[in-house]
Amino acid sequence: MPRETVFICQPYVRGARASLKAEQPIPYKVAEQALLRAQRMMASGHFVGVDVVRQTADPEIGDYDEPVFLERLGSVPMAAD
Repeated sequence: MPRETVFICQPYVRGARASLKAEQPIPYKVAEQALLRAQRMMASGHFVGVDVVRQTADPEIGDYDEPVFLERLGSVPMAAD
């Protein structure tokens, strides 16, 4: 299977003790769709933050590249260096 790239819209809500809780991620095949969804999610007021990430992988063999953050809106977890 060839490598494929997906764009993931990852929303966050407030959890216990004001921690961030990841909600269900939403995959897209086109970056613009994921970015637009993130903007709409933040505008809705239901989420405290949203990440949009590009992920390239060959899932058949389990080879995943490091995710690339395309946009980070609101309160999101700190990215690991």
